[in-house]
Amino acid sequence: MKTIIWDIDDVLNALTRSWLENAWLPAHPECKISYEDLTENPPHKILGIDRLEYLTSLDAFRLSSQAEGMTPDAGLMNWFATHGTDFRHIALTARPRGTVAVAIAWVLKHFGRWFQTFSYVPAQRPGDPMGHPDKEKHEFLSWLSKADVFIDDRTLNIEKARKLGIRTFQVAQPWNTSTRTMMDILKELIA
Repeated sequence: MKTIIWDIDDVLNALTRSWLENAWLPAHPECKISYEDLTENPPHKILGIDRLEYLTSLDAFRLSSQAEGMTPDAGLMNWFATHGTDFRHIALTARPRGTVAVAIAWVLKHFGRWFQTFSYVPAQRPGDPMGHPDKEKHEFLSWLSKADVFIDDRTLNIEKARKLGIRTFQVAQPWNTSTRTMMDILKELIA
């Protein structure tokens, strides 16, 4: 049975779009940036703010009831209902420690029937303690040595996983050059 490692934010959910449309833009009505304009991630330069202001806003959204209420794409849920038991599934996210519990709860709420494992590499924030052995996703993947497939939205994560010999799929987002939608990827997984 093949093991799929899934990123959470912007792969299993639409975190960045939800944050922009439900938190940032309502709080900054003068901002005329659309989701499609976010051609860099993190998008702080595009938004004309410093990185810490962006991260503070994003992390606050991650802890909000709006983020808790995000629903996965219906096509993704249909795929899991039909094919989820054909694979082992591991969620792997890069988040600050203070937001990991809500991510676990979100994954379990929507995908708990299929995911056996949840892991994270801490996204460092000012004042966070050090002490985690993996600083990047590829380090966790190397240690795990069980991944057959890795699905993520970040180009660097995809490139590093590919160097480990893992089959990779990059979900198309404005900040990457991939043209594969989630539906394209799901079809390839069962081909």
